[in-house]
Amino acid sequence: MIGGEGVGALQSLVLYGIALHSLLTGIVLIVQPDAFMRWAGWGGPRPSFFAAQGGVFHVLMVALYLRAARRSRDRDALIPYILFVKTTAAAFLLSYYLFVEGTRLILAAGLFDGSVAVL
Repeated sequence: MIGGEGVGALQSLVLYGIALHSLLTGIVLIVQPDAFMRWAGWGGPRPSFFAAQGGVFHVLMVALYLRAARRSRDRDALIPYILFVKTTAAAFLLSYYLFVEGTRLILAAGLFDGSVAVL
């Protein structure tokens, strides 16, 4: 069983991982590299405005994750919000996958966000 310092260190590690994931996701959504987008299941042409807007949101969220990861005194307030964001994201992505567009990357993103919320 992990206690005290171990829990804090594990939370920091998970939060740094989430920050890296969000940064990479944001960059991909903004840039939309053609080879990656085709691999992920989206051929061309693709509308880019809303994807780029989502990318900017992901990049901005990185600051929140890093603040919580650095064991700031705000961590206790930030963790519930992060869980809310990840749970909402998972529900949206999995619903979108099931009912709108069954693209494998949407499923993977929903499973990732759901697993983060469970951690």
